[in-house]
Order: sequence, then structure tokens, then C-alpha cells
Amino acid sequence: MYAHDLIGNQREEEFGGFILSKDHQYFATIPQSSEGTLFRPADVLSLGANGDILPPEGYAIEGLYHSHTVFAHPLNLSDEERALQDNFFSMMDLRTAISFRHNYGRFYLSNPDGSLLCYVSSDSQLERALMPVFRLVHPGPPGHLEQSDAENVLLPSDFLAMVYLAGELSVVCPGIFWRRRARITGDWRTGQVIDTQVDDRPPLCGPIAATANAAARLAHAQMLKGARVQRVGFILKHTEHARFVCTRPHIAAFERYDRPDAYGRERSGAPLLPAGYQVVAVYHSADNAGVPVPASQRLLMNNCFSPDNVCMGFWLMQNAIGHKIYFSAPQGALLSYRQLSEGIDRALIASVTRREGEVSDFEHLLSLGVLSAADYVRHVAQGAVLEVLVTDTVWTRKGRVTERWQPFVVLTEQGQDPSA
Repeated sequence: MYAHDLIGNQREEEFGGFILSKDHQYFATIPQSSEGTLFRPADVLSLGANGDILPPEGYAIEGLYHSHTVFAHPLNLSDEERALQDNFFSMMDLRTAISFRHNYGRFYLSNPDGSLLCYVSSDSQLERALMPVFRLVHPGPPGHLEQSDAENVLLPSDFLAMVYLAGELSVVCPGIFWRRRARITGDWRTGQVIDTQVDDRPPLCGPIAATANAAARLAHAQMLKGARVQRVGFILKHTEHARFVCTRPHIAAFERYDRPDAYGRERSGAPLLPAGYQVVAVYHSADNAGVPVPASQRLLMNNCFSPDNVCMGFWLMQNAIGHKIYFSAPQGALLSYRQLSEGIDRALIASVTRREGEVSDFEHLLSLGVLSAADYVRHVAQGAVLEVLVTDTVWTRKGRVTERWQPFVVLTEQGQDPSA
């Protein structure tokens, strides 16, 4: 996923690299391009005498990844077949994956629609039977990966129908065309139409970080790339080591978010989390609608957690689902808040809680203009430990927010407020 993120929207060329492992940790080589729609694995790691790729000393090769570009389609293809051709393995891809299954067991494809696919060769009888077909299309040695299948007479869907039976084919990360994280089977059209909020496998996580704040910054960077829609996720910590990871942002309304919506569960009811990890914090971005406030207050309020979101954050902390809440502001700031050492202020909880289905006291006062957005922030800062971890044009000072806090105020070189 890290390599897939690095490739991003670079679709003019094909990029690729390897996934390596060492001491039960995994590493990705930086994406590299050979030329145009061609990627040579040997440009990244050296070749052995038998033609196999050699891992760096002390490492093992776990998989190969590469990307696809968007290219011209035959005129007789339907829209669905064209989209599938853009976002699926080529025959040369699968020929390479099968030929080198002993060298790298997993074969990943980064697609233009944002999805990431994986093929695991099975060495099955059907898979072996497909190899002569692949050699007919590409008779040369499989020393490179090329997307174009000019002589391919099969429809992309026909090709998929053979491939999913031959080996293990799955969607690692969803995109526009491949919408669900699941194994690809014969009913892939129906499976991709179903819009589910819960995955049936452990959540995708970011790189390992040394602190919860560092993991939150990685999540924050992901949030800023996406469209303006509320996303949520968790910060996890290893139970034995100082290793933190963030789950990838999940589109959901934070005020109604709970672990059953966040990730799948085993039949026993236990959450599907990476082995050895537990939740220590929660993060989210801004509401889509936001709180209605006067125009002069709008920029601050749109870059601040709403009363509903604060209420949900307090509920999660009180129920031991994370000890800290991180907030990713659209303007670029990253904030965090946690309860005071003596607990969460009861008055603050009451002020952010909806009353009999209506809005909370804070939201009511904000909409009337009786309470300013800055005063609202100060109230939250008095009832919890509120900190600015990453600054922007609204939240201009790092550190803890106090009762004297003002938005948009920048410190001078001498550390003095220029308006003082």
C-alpha cells in the first residue's frame, strides 16, 4: 500500500518495485520506471545466473508490484470491458507471476482507478494449462512487464474468468472500479455493486511509526489528499513494542462511528485487527455540512471539530476506545485532544450533548451568534487537553491551546503576539 500511495496518479509511465521482508517487518523499494509502458524488474534488483531476482543481503523477496498506465482500447469493447482492461492484469503480468512464483510469491498491480490488486500463483493444473496461451501472445522471455496486449483476442472479462480459477485473485485496496476489498470470483460484477461499510478482513494500515502522534501525521497526510468528505480511523499500538500504525481513512460520519462500522469481526465477535495491536486513539476529519455560524466565524468553524464530533470523541474515550482524539482540519492543521488528568469536565460534556434529539447547547449558541467559534474552542480547551500538532493559517501556533488562544495570530521571531 505504501508503494501504491507513492505511485499515486503518475500514470504516464509504468512504475514498479519489490516488497521485501526482514525480521518480521516488510519494506517496499521506491517505485521506479524503466521506459514508457515498460517496467523491468531487473532495473531495481540484480539478476542471478539462473535469471531470478536476487534480494539484498539479509532480506527476502515477498512480492513484486507494478502499475498500469491508461492506453487506447479496441473500438469494439464496451465501457465495462474498457474499464476492466485498464484496471486488471495483462497476460504478460500473469505469465511473469506464474513463471517466477518461486522467486516472489505475490504479484501486485496498482491501477488507474486507485485500486490495488494481488495475484498469488497456485501452481494448479489450470494455471499450468494457461501458460501456453500466454506464450503465444508474448513469445519472448519474461524479462520485463508490458501492459499492451495487441494480439489478445480475449475479452478482458473472459481473461478474468480463467485467471480467478487458476490462482488467488483479490482486491487489496478498493478504488472506483474495484469497490470492495475481497477475493475476486466469478460473481465479481455483483460483488462490486454491493456497497458495504464493513470489510471482512483486518484493516489496511500505514507504515510503522515511533509514536501515536507520528502515526496520526501519516493518517493526516492521507486525509488531505482526498475529497472533502468526513473520514475516520484508528491509531493502533503493538502490545509489546513501541510500534504505532494508523488504519487507512474510512469514509463515515464520525458522530455515529463505532468499531463495528470501522472494521470486520470474527465469528466470535472479536475485532479483526492486525495481530498484536490494540486501539489507542481515534482520528477524523471535518464534517461535510458543519455548524451554521455567521460568515465571519465560518472559516474557523469549518476547520474545527463540531460539538457532535467532540461528544462522540468523549464517548469513545469514556468507553476506553482510544485515549486521544485527533482532528484533521481541511486547511491543513492537525489537532488532538484528550481528557484532563481528573477526567472530562461534566459541564463540557453536557454542552456538546444533543438534548432530546435537538441540537446541543453549543451548536444552538453558535448558530445564533451568541457564542463565537473562538470562545467555543476555548471552552473545549478548558475541559480537555487540546493541542495543535501541525499548524495552518487558522491554527498558527503549535502546542497546547489555552484560554488566551486566538485564531489566525502568528508569533513574531521574538515570540511575541504582534497584536499585543
